[in-house]
Amino acid sequence: MIRQWPPAPRCRGPLVSRPSPGFAQPAGRSRAPAGRCGPAGYIRVEVNHVTADVADQTGVSRLPESTGNPTADRIVAALTGAFEAAFPGRVRGYYLRGSYATGTAVPGSDLDLFVVFKDRFQEPDEAERADRLRDDCAHASPVLLEAIVVSERRLREPSALALALNLKLATRLVHGDDIRPALPEFDATAYVRAVVHAPYHSYAYPVQRRGAPLTYPLAHIDPSDEFYGYGQWSVPGPDGTPVPSTKLLVGSVCWTATALVALRTGRYVADKRASVELYRDQIGDEWTDLVVRVHQLCRDRWQYRLPDAEPDRGVLRELCDRALDFQNHFLRAYRCYLLGELSSRVPDRQALATRRLCQVQFPDPEVATALQ
Repeated sequence: MIRQWPPAPRCRGPLVSRPSPGFAQPAGRSRAPAGRCGPAGYIRVEVNHVTADVADQTGVSRLPESTGNPTADRIVAALTGAFEAAFPGRVRGYYLRGSYATGTAVPGSDLDLFVVFKDRFQEPDEAERADRLRDDCAHASPVLLEAIVVSERRLREPSALALALNLKLATRLVHGDDIRPALPEFDATAYVRAVVHAPYHSYAYPVQRRGAPLTYPLAHIDPSDEFYGYGQWSVPGPDGTPVPSTKLLVGSVCWTATALVALRTGRYVADKRASVELYRDQIGDEWTDLVVRVHQLCRDRWQYRLPDAEPDRGVLRELCDRALDFQNHFLRAYRCYLLGELSSRVPDRQALATRRLCQVQFPDPEVATALQ
């Protein structure tokens, strides 16, 4: 399970006909102008016709591997065609990940992709231009689109292990060459060190917590809010206008479950559903009910929307309340892990542990002594 934190900018426009909504856009993000896909110098076509126009230029009118959803197919083909036109011969392959890759997408699921460039980014601004094109396609997409743009060279670096494993073990190739057999094999110890820090990013993401260290024990994001601040990511409403969602709650709980599964079992966790199933089967503690209910209700039943019925809203409020205790439960385990890394005598591991202990402050003498 891998996700970019913070997520790439997302905004909806008429890239193709509007389907069911997708992944959450952080509240307050600006919209990209409708009618364009790609910054100046790339592709200048009307977004309503981007799929056909790009296909005419690049031949990417149909995907060799369907997502199983016609609208998603058109969006992936449009993005693929845009990159092929902007960076001819430079992209090795395009890979579908997440719920569309596993066939478990629901209305509200985001469309997740990898765009892998050959070898390494060439001229100094190639990576920046690729990121801008990705963001512009995300702005124009009617489904919330999250594409990770990365080079083959980066995927072979030790610090990118979690990213490489996600591509190797939890994706489907939809266009281009398959590099997955050449990517590093799974190593439990290295994987744990890569994924254990993921919950921190989800805890620090809310606007109320940015710009300052987190302090254990965490308090509610917004104690005065009905859902304690968890509704600040939005999804498109029926008319396309962003509305609050449960995306932040689901992401936070599933990342926490993922890290705890990795710490206790060394097992690889491919996605949200796998985090729930492995937590239930491999850990099965007092938090299992929370993990299962958040996924079943927020994702599967409510499809990431905030429910309208008062009884359901009461259930959601209770889940949001308990999620705070689950986060603090993880932070206690995280504290022990970081102290162990500080005593490892491996400089890179010690440096990362030191940085995290400054970002997540544990006001106790043992941590203060270890940091001296």
